[in-house]
Amino acid sequence: MKAFKLDDERSVLTWVFRIVSLVAIFAVFAAIGVFVRKGDALHAAMLVATAPLLAYVFSRSWTGLLFTSLERAKRYVEGAEGDHRHEWYSFRGQRVRVFLDEMQRPWFALNEIAFILDVKDEKSTFRHYGPHEYGIPESASERCISEAGLRRLIKYSAHPDAGALGIWLEREVLRMLRNRKEIRATNRARQDG
Repeated sequence: MKAFKLDDERSVLTWVFRIVSLVAIFAVFAAIGVFVRKGDALHAAMLVATAPLLAYVFSRSWTGLLFTSLERAKRYVEGAEGDHRHEWYSFRGQRVRVFLDEMQRPWFALNEIAFILDVKDEKSTFRHYGPHEYGIPESASERCISEAGLRRLIKYSAHPDAGALGIWLEREVLRMLRNRKEIRATNRARQDG
């Protein structure tokens, strides 16, 4: 059995708060109905005035749930999965995630490159690749292939899209990364100078 942590306690309290506020709203509407039937307009009016307050409390307790899922979706689209950031590039409609290591060198998600070049047997294809070409870099949580590894794979691939992938690599990905690196260097020089 796992230990009960503070985050779990907050989660439980949040759900209790949501349930209580929902029950309170239903109780207010039921009470309004009872008072209207009895003809007690004063108490019914007081409860009608109370209902928006309870609805506000209820909505505030649920917005965290709503916006948390939207925030997760936003992080996914921005390129952050867990602690690992990546960038999205598109090759002929197929997404390719590119992870940057600590030296800002690109590592390409292997499953997406393997799909594009129709690589079936990962072990036999990459058995002679070194750790600088193939592996799991610190910036990713899955197997990736470096720029050098991708160039090598493209060079020896018989797939008809291999040449186009090489052009895409040079024109779309590496040019963009070089431009971004130059902009950062220029901005740093301006800040230092």
